[in-house]
Amino acid sequence: MVVTDYPAWPSPYFAELHRHAPPGLPLGFTSSLDALPEQPTQPGVINMHRLKRLYRGKGGQRTLPAARALLERLEALRGGGWRIVWTVHNLLPIDGGSSRDADWYAALGVLGLADAVLTHTCSDALHLARLTKAPVVVAGWGGLSVPHRIAPAPEPVRALVRRLRAAPCSVLAVGNLTSYKGLPAVVEAFTAHTRRAQLLIAGPCRDDAVATDLAAAAQRSGGRVHVHTDRVPPEQVHRLYRAADVALCPYRVDSQWEVFTRVLYPGSVSTALEFGTPVIAPELPPIAEMTAGCPAWLYPPGEGPGPALAAAEAAARLPVRPRLRFERAGSARWRAVTATYRQVFERLTGANSTSSRPGRGSVTAFPGQPSGVSRPPDSTPPQPQAEKVFHA
Repeated sequence: MVVTDYPAWPSPYFAELHRHAPPGLPLGFTSSLDALPEQPTQPGVINMHRLKRLYRGKGGQRTLPAARALLERLEALRGGGWRIVWTVHNLLPIDGGSSRDADWYAALGVLGLADAVLTHTCSDALHLARLTKAPVVVAGWGGLSVPHRIAPAPEPVRALVRRLRAAPCSVLAVGNLTSYKGLPAVVEAFTAHTRRAQLLIAGPCRDDAVATDLAAAAQRSGGRVHVHTDRVPPEQVHRLYRAADVALCPYRVDSQWEVFTRVLYPGSVSTALEFGTPVIAPELPPIAEMTAGCPAWLYPPGEGPGPALAAAEAAARLPVRPRLRFERAGSARWRAVTATYRQVFERLTGANSTSSRPGRGSVTAFPGQPSGVSRPPDSTPPQPQAEKVFHA
């Protein structure tokens, strides 16, 4: 059971997970732990994803009492026979204000209860192995893929595609327009370091301050920056990436976002790579790992993308043909991710106890995990154990 309280169901990520689920993986989705029986009728796995909406008080804020209630509920479910797995996209919430004690309490508490932890990259796994006694499994990653049935593009999307194709060098930043991307500063760097490139920033913005600062920065760009603050339908995103010369995927690492230097699943990078679009992004460990062997300009975290943008502009248009190789690999990557989910499910539940011995690179046997919540937020985590990290 995948537990995630996503506001607009299904999210693009979970739609891909469901689409590529292999036979033998009985995948279900629920928005709340309260929907699960304490004693399942058959062996089951609770797969946690984004935790931040699962420990909110009556006012909608993340609170320490709500975090304690979350862990107590998980512990009861675990005592009733459920196994607990956390797929870690980000260690802490990355928007909606600075991290609180409640966030650390929830994150470390779930790591203490987990029977296994899943990550998308090896770099994330190596850090998380310091924080949990559970085995850490690298499942790999995948981004948005081209839908089987491609719907006609609505006029707003066609207009964005025309803008990208008309530019001498088109740079695309698509997704939620949030504080952790530092977009106003990115626009200033773009304006200062490029001369003829055009930048399209597209996606919804729920932060009025970000929207105001971004509009002001775009106005100072001399018409080379266009901001589209409506949501681009996920099934249409591939049109923008195919039309763009390069994808800009910025992440801040100052203040509360310093945690990105340790754990980060950069969904914008994975989606750009899915369509073979060259990437400009900070050289954070998971991004460097994911872009290895792909066309990319990585810049030092915290220093801004200006020089990388200038280099991309100088390179002008890259050949389109090599991109098709990446698109064909997209489904294979998702199949590898969901095959790992199935392996973890079988290992934790004994659902395939008669199967042959795993080959090299498979998830090995999981050690027993004591019940109870371990390590409050101010305690010292265990030391890294490399043998706990498996690349499935």
